[in-house]
Amino acid sequence: MLKGPQGILYGRNATGGAINVLPARPELGVNSMGFNLAYGNYDQIDVDARANIATGENTALRIAGAYMTHDGYNKDGTDDAKRGSLRAQFLYEPSTDLSVRLGADYSHVGGKGVGGNYLGAFVPTGSGYTFVSSGLAQSEGFNSEASRAWISTQLGGPGLDFRRPMQSDPSQDITYWGVNAEFNLQTGIGKLTVIPAYRKTRERSEFYGPAFNTGDVREDTKQSSLEARLAGKAGMFDYVVGGFYFNETIDANNIYNQEFVLPIQTYTAKTESLAAFGQLTAHVSDRVRLVGGARYTHDKKTVNGLINNIIAVCNESAPPFCIGQMPHLPNFFNADDAIGWLGSKGFINTNVAISPPSNTTKSGQIIYPMVNGANGIILKTYNNINDTDTFSRVTWKASAEFDVTPTSLVYATVESGYRAGGIQMVDSPLKEKYKPEFITAYTIGSKNRFLNNKLQVNLEGFIWKYRDQQITYFTVDSNGTLISSNENAGRSTIKGFDVDVIVKPASGTTLGAKVQYLDSKYEELTLTSAIPFDNFNCPVSGSAGTTSNGSPIISYDCSGKQLLFSPKWTVNLSAEQVVPLGNDLELVANVDTAWRDSQWAAFEFLDFERVPAYWTTGASVSLRAPEGAWGLTAYVQNIENERRNLTPQSSPMGVAVAHYSAPRTYGLRFSANF
Repeated sequence: MLKGPQGILYGRNATGGAINVLPARPELGVNSMGFNLAYGNYDQIDVDARANIATGENTALRIAGAYMTHDGYNKDGTDDAKRGSLRAQFLYEPSTDLSVRLGADYSHVGGKGVGGNYLGAFVPTGSGYTFVSSGLAQSEGFNSEASRAWISTQLGGPGLDFRRPMQSDPSQDITYWGVNAEFNLQTGIGKLTVIPAYRKTRERSEFYGPAFNTGDVREDTKQSSLEARLAGKAGMFDYVVGGFYFNETIDANNIYNQEFVLPIQTYTAKTESLAAFGQLTAHVSDRVRLVGGARYTHDKKTVNGLINNIIAVCNESAPPFCIGQMPHLPNFFNADDAIGWLGSKGFINTNVAISPPSNTTKSGQIIYPMVNGANGIILKTYNNINDTDTFSRVTWKASAEFDVTPTSLVYATVESGYRAGGIQMVDSPLKEKYKPEFITAYTIGSKNRFLNNKLQVNLEGFIWKYRDQQITYFTVDSNGTLISSNENAGRSTIKGFDVDVIVKPASGTTLGAKVQYLDSKYEELTLTSAIPFDNFNCPVSGSAGTTSNGSPIISYDCSGKQLLFSPKWTVNLSAEQVVPLGNDLELVANVDTAWRDSQWAAFEFLDFERVPAYWTTGASVSLRAPEGAWGLTAYVQNIENERRNLTPQSSPMGVAVAHYSAPRTYGLRFSANF
């Protein structure tokens, strides 16, 4: 895991860090295999296996697979797991100067997926909103009998009917597969590496969201990439130069059903990115190194699509409003099918429609008067989005390293990062595009080993300064319809320090401690919304216009707030004790615990959206044979058995929800290597 901007060498959009996933490569001349098998509570079955086969003097094949399943942690079966994966790699090394690695992988994610729970509802009062608890247990899930009964008592919006429970169980059916290769050739001027890759994803998911009744996602994604780089030495210099190409196409047909509003998105989004990069390390002396690097990135994004909204509007201003007369819209992937359904159910006459003169070929609306006795209308809005935008940026890095001793290093780095802007499928001209994100990061630190490597102490201080940081939150479009929007915060700053200590005080004993302090702040942050979606705990700063139905769009000044998911203090403690037994067996005991300070988890900054501080502890005891031939482990996670409210969300429809961490889990794991 690498912190801070990593775009120089590790690719596009790496403004906040990068996680390198490096699968084990095939080994020449080795025939081996191994597996891990675990069984735990919630009927957890976790299996992974791998085999390395020497197929010839200079060829090898490695195959690895994994499967995991467990029952849901919630009563409705959600927060379950059902996934499997398979990877194969073939290595050919005809000489020390040339190697060719070919790889392919496949994985599937099924089950019901992530769940959550209703915390309660915000009821409008004359001066704001009052929170009323649902009284539901943490493990209910959105679709248990108790949850279905509770949500049926909540109004879907002013003048509208009571909400319905989910009409079907959530599900996910996601398939990933890809092929890749890596060619390495040692030349007279350095090592040339070429990495082509192709990946395809198919997603069919149905789920509940805090701001809508049922989300239905159908997306097909294709990605191709090519990286070429040359790494070598020239006198006192080490260098890396290269280029990168990336192409992605997403074909999507998505629904985020708000029950009385049915948004339908159908679009094709394309991204093309080109980059050239280089990094130079100067060995000024045996102990001093200076590093400089730069990357030029050019991104092109294109979106061609259509947004339809089917909106039920009640024109009554007093009780009983339109309760019992408004349609609960089911899911349709086509707006005409939704209008046909409304006609077949007697809500409208599909042959009687009004097209306002303000309509254009790009956007507009069609009005259907309701004919079932309700004083209301059905709006069918449309917005064609056909747009292209380009973004370019040079990012850079400069650092210095000094070996104080052979086991002590001090360093200082300043580097910049960039994340491309984009075009989003929202029915609002002011929100259709968002700008690139920029960061400048300053780091100073030291890495040390003392007492014959029995003590390791790493220290690091940092300041990250963001400009136009990209954020995502619930707001409204031009029609007053709820949307999830990508926007830019003005400026934000993160500063802090890390202390990482590992000590081996005695034979077989290892103790670890890591402490991180963060001081984070949105220095400029303005959010917008409209009634009845105006439950923000930030001062009102003005008006940002009106929706098409005349509702004022309200601006909120949330400047000065702590960044989301940025606890001020984080502490990780660990201990391991290895006890030798007879016959070369050994007993290994591990315990680790983590403390997270309180943190904000949503942009409304409501009291319940501040996650309280918490501890989480895990432990294991293992019996191991010599050289890892086999091992038996008993393990437990979340010993406290507290399900933490990790991602609370306030639905702009008035319902507050929470997504909880896993409960206590435990089990046995057997491993073997041959």
